[in-house]
Amino acid sequence: MATIKRLFESKAWVVLSAFFFILAAVTSAQTQQQTIPVHPKVPPEGFPPKVLGKCCIAGEYEGYRKDALPPTKSCPKPEEGPFKMVIYQAEKCGSKIWGKVTGTDGSVQEFSGSVTPGEKGCCNIKGETMKRPAEVTRFKGILCLKGGKWMGKGSYTTQRISEGIVCNGTWEMKQM
Repeated sequence: MATIKRLFESKAWVVLSAFFFILAAVTSAQTQQQTIPVHPKVPPEGFPPKVLGKCCIAGEYEGYRKDALPPTKSCPKPEEGPFKMVIYQAEKCGSKIWGKVTGTDGSVQEFSGSVTPGEKGCCNIKGETMKRPAEVTRFKGILCLKGGKWMGKGSYTTQRISEGIVCNGTWEMKQM
């Protein structure tokens, strides 16, 4: 108690108080400057972004997918059809991608994944969609820039866990 009394009688308490006030102000300012990334439901302003890096693939795509034939025990009803895909990308054309895939029946599946530089100036993509808890589609492929637009192809595997169905197929798409 005597130590605290001496502290208040001296000018040290003023210095300590000022130090803690400045520390709190700096910490508060740094915390307020941090941004939390969100997954936009509506394309952000300036979408798609200007090309800032090698694999700037954000944009709208149209494509076609086809399950492998012939029908098998694990994939008794192979399907095929067109789809549309909207790809969002982390700032400065970062490796994180996400978006949505819309089928011809109007069903929408959200996906997340990554893009990395590949060979010959092309980019590798991979990701995963979840239509419902019991259905997962994993895809991978390559996109190349031709005539100012991205286009590519790849493969996918869809698992309907509760039904024991696993269908494999291929896809192709081009930027709109």
